[in-house]
Amino acid sequence: MKTPWVTVLILLLVLPAAPARGTDGLTASEQEHLSEAVRLIRTHALDPPKSTRGMVDDLLRAYARSLDPYSDYLTSREYTAFQESTSADYFGVEMDIEKKGGRIYLFPFRGGLAEKNGIRSGDELIAVNGAPVFGQSVFVVGSQIRGAEGGIVQLTIRSNQGIPRVLTLRRQSTGYVSVRSIMLEQAQYIQVTRFARNTREQLEKVLASEENNGLVLVIDLRGNQGGSLRVARQCADLFLEQGTVLFKMRYRDEVRAVLAEQPGAITARIVLIQDQGTASAAEAFIAALRGNKSSMSVGRTTYGKGLAQRFLSLNDGSALLVTYAEILTPEGFPFHNQGMEPDLVLPETWADMDFSQQASLSELFALLPQQSSP
Repeated sequence: MKTPWVTVLILLLVLPAAPARGTDGLTASEQEHLSEAVRLIRTHALDPPKSTRGMVDDLLRAYARSLDPYSDYLTSREYTAFQESTSADYFGVEMDIEKKGGRIYLFPFRGGLAEKNGIRSGDELIAVNGAPVFGQSVFVVGSQIRGAEGGIVQLTIRSNQGIPRVLTLRRQSTGYVSVRSIMLEQAQYIQVTRFARNTREQLEKVLASEENNGLVLVIDLRGNQGGSLRVARQCADLFLEQGTVLFKMRYRDEVRAVLAEQPGAITARIVLIQDQGTASAAEAFIAALRGNKSSMSVGRTTYGKGLAQRFLSLNDGSALLVTYAEILTPEGFPFHNQGMEPDLVLPETWADMDFSQQASLSELFALLPQQSSP
């Protein structure tokens, strides 16, 4: 006879009790094996778990995280908190968070609230409101950081393995702009800090300016951790002719090309600036534009996150976060875990150079091949 927790597990994963393997789920013998293990733990362990529900959650979380560094499992409480924190009534402190080896690292938006309060890219997050975050899902941690406008959040962070320090930030609605544009003598400098909900509209607006006719477009993606892959695709769509392959997606059983859908393309020469902090959707954007013969990239090798994830809701309100596809370049080459090398490597001393200044931009153009310089 099946113990209750096995039945719950089967229902959660929508697994029938059939003996089939593969996508059909657990076999009857595997179900019996798990049931026996749980029964023995609850009978003989010095401190047995109080609830089989917690064991189910731990099992699913451990299995999801074993698939790859980005897959995860959220309990119904965690998933509800995450969904609430992403609503229009909740605000953060304008930064991305990334998990590596169980540790949480911070990547503030350029010019955003977190950066203005002293947080730098690569700082490690130790605790939120005094509660340690090691090993937690980035989505759970993110929901702890976000909250009502005007609310206070206390972050314990550490820079370069130094002594942890505590920062107290007040959440506020700042109307953060992810696209910044400056007209210079030789080019239009455009900085895209992340691909957020309204980035496409912001980018379209700056590109529509009549002042940029005949200018080189310099698109700075340094430190852009990505954001929405869908928005990155929509932004790349602005630059390429309808039907052009933006990038490819490798699914379980096939590879599909993602095509530009909008008619018309920008004919200006394009220089893309990238660095080690350029990741995920930003890398897909670069891959798409580098397929344009009038585009080139400069800087350093990108971060190398070429996997796409999505949430799969379960019947009890919990959710699995699973990697469902790998992002490939238009030619079909992977860049996950290796990054994308630029067409032109810039000196390390230029890592933080402000290319929105005419003098710095002139130095950059002096390094470009003749066909790409103005």
